[in-house]
Amino acid sequence: MLDSTVEIPYGKRMRPRYVRFLIITAVGVALVALGLDIPWLLIALIVLGVLNTVVCVGALYVLYRQPHTISADELRLRQLGFFDWRIPTADLGAARVAERSHRGRRSVEVIGDALVVQSLTRTNVSVPFREPQLVDLGKTGARQVERVEFWADDPEKAVRDINARTL
Repeated sequence: MLDSTVEIPYGKRMRPRYVRFLIITAVGVALVALGLDIPWLLIALIVLGVLNTVVCVGALYVLYRQPHTISADELRLRQLGFFDWRIPTADLGAARVAERSHRGRRSVEVIGDALVVQSLTRTNVSVPFREPQLVDLGKTGARQVERVEFWADDPEKAVRDINARTL
């Protein structure tokens, strides 16, 4: 078993989307500012633009600073600042690369017998559990799952790192 914690980045697919939002916001606010003579509406649009910028920069920061991780003790899966789940490595089976497309409504949800932590409707790593795990996602209530599927920027490396700590 390896002792060090290894990062499993997952934000590569989402970063361009947030950068586009930043650019569109800046260009949109600038264009509207040039064409508006209504001060209160201009101020409201600038405030919304600033809020959008804060959200996008925050998401980019979290994608960079809070990747999934694997250590000798646990697999830690995250999704921006909204989801953080730790699974003991003793509960994990053999990870494998398994690229799938999902039609889920949320970035983290139970689909069938899997907890799906998707990136823009895609996952590429699947890790079965030795025994079913209970996961509670709030509104949908607690559900038993037999595996977790998630996105990793480098799925082959993620599978090697997970299997080196679990098998």
